[in-house]
Amino acid sequence: MTATTQITPAQYEVLNMLSVINNEDDLKELKAVIVQFLNSRLQNEIERLWQEGTLNEQKVASWQEEHMRTPLTVRQLQLATE
Repeated sequence: MTATTQITPAQYEVLNMLSVINNEDDLKELKAVIVQFLNSRLQNEIERLWQEGTLNEQKVASWQEEHMRTPLTVRQLQLATE
């Protein structure tokens, strides 16, 4: 059985707006605008975390030594080589 995913009204609105994208240049420009939007959101969230003390110099410095990769399972390795 296949699970279906319903889109939100906001997602539907974005899809409708995308109907005017007719060429690669427009798509590039749209991607740049979306990146700027997401960057702004990310910067605001980082600032909020910094202000509340959740994020600080010590936390950021600790990331330099952190190993965050997870080991691949045998199945993932098989899929990667197919």
